[in-house]
Amino acid sequence: MIPRLGTALARVARRIVPDPFVLALGLTAIVFICGFLVVLIARDLPWSDSLWTLCTGWYQGFKDPQGLTFALQMCLVLVTGHALAVTPAVQRFVTLIARIPKTTPAAALLVAAVACLAGIIHWGLGAIVGALLGREIARSALKEGRKLHYPLLGAAAYSGLAVWHGGLSGSAPLKVAESGHFVENLMGVLPMSKTVFSPLNLLITGALLVVIPVLFWALAPRKESDAQGPPANTLGKLPARDKADGSGLVALLQNSNIVGATVGLGGLAFFACASATGRMAFDLNAVNVLFLFLGITLHGGLRHYVAAVADGARGAGAIVLQFPFYFGILGIMQSSGLIQLVSAGFAGIAGRTTFPVLTFFSAGLVNLFVPSGGGQWIVQGEVLIRAGQELGVSPQTTVMAFAYGDAWTNMLQPFWALPLLGIMGLKARDIIGYTAVIFLAMLIIVPLLLLLAT
Repeated sequence: MIPRLGTALARVARRIVPDPFVLALGLTAIVFICGFLVVLIARDLPWSDSLWTLCTGWYQGFKDPQGLTFALQMCLVLVTGHALAVTPAVQRFVTLIARIPKTTPAAALLVAAVACLAGIIHWGLGAIVGALLGREIARSALKEGRKLHYPLLGAAAYSGLAVWHGGLSGSAPLKVAESGHFVENLMGVLPMSKTVFSPLNLLITGALLVVIPVLFWALAPRKESDAQGPPANTLGKLPARDKADGSGLVALLQNSNIVGATVGLGGLAFFACASATGRMAFDLNAVNVLFLFLGITLHGGLRHYVAAVADGARGAGAIVLQFPFYFGILGIMQSSGLIQLVSAGFAGIAGRTTFPVLTFFSAGLVNLFVPSGGGQWIVQGEVLIRAGQELGVSPQTTVMAFAYGDAWTNMLQPFWALPLLGIMGLKARDIIGYTAVIFLAMLIIVPLLLLLAT
């Protein structure tokens, strides 16, 4: 039943879901039309003035320095996580634990557990480490003549994206912990103690960390004859790191492990001192600093770190292109008054207890069309915070309910699985049936816990 479900979902997605940039343009057009009607009717302006109001609002949002800063921050999240995942130390850890599981259920449970735990630390780290572990487990099984259900391991590797937004690299919690964020005038600055380290998040994320690996254990076929192996020619060793070349001072600076370790450890020492003395808030910038210097330390030679970052940067193009458009959408909504209108609508159909659940579902729906937690927070953040405050819901509850909804439909939207699929040699349709089961489980667990906790 599950493989058939995966095939059906993939077929539907191929028919109705275009490229994410096309979706960003489509969403811009829809919001523009709605905003135009609001301005034309509510403000009784001539159509030409209404049109100019919206165009000006879009441009102000598009060029907003906060949006450009946020885009670069999210690019750094991606590349620093990727670079850390491919360090020799992490690779050795992956190779070591890949020898432990001997059956598909055990392998699926291990991959999901590691991917989720790593995803809590850093979403980019979780996706890449999960993929490397699943691939290495399959290589080990092939050498020993054992059969494993490879697509299930790919799905388990992606499961870290189901919990990432409640972790240390969660876009919305980190952004609202940063002084000067774009909704600070409404809610102030929220420290991580009120979001990621709150009892609500510890309860919900903790429950998912247990349930998701157990579900993957239960999903595994028990008969070896039902196992589906990896595609041909996908389990060769990953390319080795280039050997050092050149000579002289420049080569020494680029290739020396001592130089790399000195830079990395120096940066980590600065991070530790600044954090301990309160000179550095734990926000999105702090997370990027931490993973930057941790990656440099574990890579050794600076040249190797630069190469790893360049490899990870291939996935950053979508962020660079789409984020200014998301802020443009926000500009349209602000200039037209749509934000106030939608906020009032939210407040009118929800109560104080049900609003977090409504926020969860709305975030999950929008994530299917705006597959970026950061970009989505740009579009929805002000609307949700305003509506929640009208109902007496704390901003931290709204932020975390949004975070769970965004992560929830990642299990149907494999946008961030592209690097993982490339490493494992799989296609989205190979894993989506299994991640859809996680989607259904979260559909029950998260709203129930939100209701109980609030």
